[in-house]
Amino acid sequence: MTFKPTLGATVAAALAVLILIGLGTWQLDRREWKSQVIESRAQRVTAPAMTFLDIGDVDTAEYRPVRLTGRYRVGDSIKLLSRTRAGKPGYHIVTPFEIDGAARVVLVDRGWVPVDRDPDIAVAPDGLIEIEGFVRRFEIPNRFTPDNDPVAGDWFYLDGDQLASALNLDVAPIYVQLAPDAAPPGAYPQGDVPNVALRNPHLQYAVTWYALALVLLVIYVIFHARRRVGED
Repeated sequence: MTFKPTLGATVAAALAVLILIGLGTWQLDRREWKSQVIESRAQRVTAPAMTFLDIGDVDTAEYRPVRLTGRYRVGDSIKLLSRTRAGKPGYHIVTPFEIDGAARVVLVDRGWVPVDRDPDIAVAPDGLIEIEGFVRRFEIPNRFTPDNDPVAGDWFYLDGDQLASALNLDVAPIYVQLAPDAAPPGAYPQGDVPNVALRNPHLQYAVTWYALALVLLVIYVIFHARRRVGED
């Protein structure tokens, strides 16, 4: 049995293998990049708390702890619907917060409330207070997220422009996710630490592309070996 590959098949196979290897390597690069993003976010969550005036660039400030002093605008709270915790249905309470020394108000996601609890338990404290939470950028809904209906008061995601218009307030370009220790144990709403994890399946994708390249090489060899055997 001899092995004499044809030119056309060799060129096509070589190009396909190179493309598959390139795709696998690209997925490894994506995996490394995403791992660095996750690590950066995790470091920010545990960084010292800053003030509102220290926020600056949102890209580098997101997930950092922030400490604010001011007053809640209790009458302007909204419900962020369809939020679950540990499999239980509920909603989040979002309340504008007037910061001392700042012209804009900051929307504060004060946390989760079970859907079967009396909404009165989630009334914001009155007067001048200090709160601590995490800097967050406004949400980008996916295709499965229902549209907000400001007229009906149905909010499914936080859109800064929509909320500023609906509440007639000058809203800051970030919101604050309240920390989990903002309320006593068992009290509502319950804050939380931001989830900094990202789906990172790129190693599996890379293995798939490399495996396809190997399979193609095997098929290429078998094809030409059988072809020569038939000719002989």
